[in-house]
Amino acid sequence: MKILNIYLFKQFMYGFALSLLVLLSIETFLSLTGELEDLNTGNYTFLVLVKYVLLTIPRSIHDLFPYALLIGAMLSLGAMAADMEFVAMQSAGVLVMKTIYIILIQTFLISAIFYSFSDFSVPNLNKKAENIKNVALNKKVVHQANGVWFKDRNKFINIDEVYSNSKLKNISVYTYDFSLKLQSQRHISEALFNNGEWTLKDVRETSFITKPITTKHYHSLVEVDFISPQLLDVTIYKPNTLSLGDVMKNIRYLNENKLDDSIQKRIFWEKLFKPFSTVIMIFLAMPFLFGKYRTNTQGKRIVVGLLIGIIFFVTTTMLPNLGTVIGFSPFFNVLLPHVLFVAIGYQLYKHQLELGLQ
Repeated sequence: MKILNIYLFKQFMYGFALSLLVLLSIETFLSLTGELEDLNTGNYTFLVLVKYVLLTIPRSIHDLFPYALLIGAMLSLGAMAADMEFVAMQSAGVLVMKTIYIILIQTFLISAIFYSFSDFSVPNLNKKAENIKNVALNKKVVHQANGVWFKDRNKFINIDEVYSNSKLKNISVYTYDFSLKLQSQRHISEALFNNGEWTLKDVRETSFITKPITTKHYHSLVEVDFISPQLLDVTIYKPNTLSLGDVMKNIRYLNENKLDDSIQKRIFWEKLFKPFSTVIMIFLAMPFLFGKYRTNTQGKRIVVGLLIGIIFFVTTTMLPNLGTVIGFSPFFNVLLPHVLFVAIGYQLYKHQLELGLQ
């Protein structure tokens, strides 16, 4: 059985590596050509462009991983089915369902290891890539008519221009006491974060506590806890591009400030479910490798794999969003489409078993 596990793993990984290479090449080419329209805008030179694209490759691998695994399974395991290898295994006493079970276990372990590693490395590289591009283009990352508003404990913060989580312009900070009486108001022309501290430029601070009201002007100030970078991440970066740890911090921040955390909680559960999502996609694909589907060409297998991936992606995106609108809990919103696809997969296997799974 150990030899069988190793053989299946090698075949599986060969198909996966080939699929990932092709998909990643297409994705990188499209990304590179898409960035050319910004070339030589501001400080966005070709060298910066290449650096940006290279830093986004890990994110592309992360996004393409389940689909590469799915198509790889369709190709490699489909070829084995076409060559009657599963029939030979069955003749040797190894049931097809046992083989499928081994493949699903391997899929889960590979996915769990991959997502654990990527959750540790990909978000930071993605932030670095976006910051490099935005700084080079001097580009705002948030576009809202009235700027961005935050609530941080007893402060309300408005940022008119956000270029990255380390460069802000035209910031207004309103500080209230516990009775919501305005204590002070600050206007900062520019704030730059570096080496764990904020440098505030052209600061005007008005105090409403003293009588008469006083206003002070500072050419430059250095503060450590001006705005938490974590606070900025909530707005600047899409929740699904953050690490699991950052999402959990965002949830705590939103809870502390009595703000809606439903989206962050949904992303939290989606991240935890990722290994299971990949297993379910492979589970759905397996019935299309046996019986009357065994003689399908590689082209048909690729099409089937793509269709399964697209249907799974659309459903697992739409149903949780719909559930959020209705008011279901984030956990239930994420769980529902997975249960649905497991039920569909079960029916597919049941049908194949009735026909004779070979």
